[in-house]
Amino acid sequence: MAIVDLGERLFQLTEKVTIGDFALIEDNPEPENYDIVFIEGTPITSLNIQRLKNLRSRTKLLVTIGACACLGGIAELKNYQDKNQRLRYVYKNIEGIDNPDIKPVKHYVKVDLEIPGCPINKEEFFWAVKELITGVIPKIPQRPVCYECQLKQNECLLQKGEPCLGPLILGGCGASCPSANYPCDGCRGPLKGINLNNFNKTLREIYGYKQKEIDLIMQRFGMLDEAYPDAPMPSDAKNRLPRVLDIYRLKDK
Repeated sequence: MAIVDLGERLFQLTEKVTIGDFALIEDNPEPENYDIVFIEGTPITSLNIQRLKNLRSRTKLLVTIGACACLGGIAELKNYQDKNQRLRYVYKNIEGIDNPDIKPVKHYVKVDLEIPGCPINKEEFFWAVKELITGVIPKIPQRPVCYECQLKQNECLLQKGEPCLGPLILGGCGASCPSANYPCDGCRGPLKGINLNNFNKTLREIYGYKQKEIDLIMQRFGMLDEAYPDAPMPSDAKNRLPRVLDIYRLKDK
């Protein structure tokens, strides 16, 4: 919906490009090939994965938009639980229902650009599309949400003891959550090279948060998988939520 919220500016883009398929606005027959495909949402069934790979084979560039496509999103929470139990909780008859682990789009196909956020920043999307039209793949600056908080002269929620992820998370959202006095919970994903373990230690030792509380925060929007994509799960993972420090130590071995 953030894209539609661009209003008349969205139609300005159509003066320079042809929209091949945009089901939210109209239902047209698909063209054979694309120059750019924008993917919103993450694949949760085998048919979704097949569809995704087919689109990748027919486009020059593939761009993911939103937390679900870029990180796995809220749907990925089941990865930290017993996914079969979750399936039985939702469906009375589970026969024939796909129940794979949830992975971001980049796990299945090459992604040329990620525009993260929940929701995405419509201004960032508009800027990125204009760059792509000129043949340039834009680069989102690697600055934390804290940078934008300081520009807005917001009171630091972390210093007040709130579990704000601003120091870890890629900026570009305008610090909209902290500006509304709500801690950043990571919908844009972590900065490259961040030290998640140190931040975890700070929340525990300085601000007094319990490890389970930190786990629940870090699991939102796929934060753990994004920071440690290849980390093996503990042997008793089905019986409890994974701990950040457990995963960190396993990865170092």
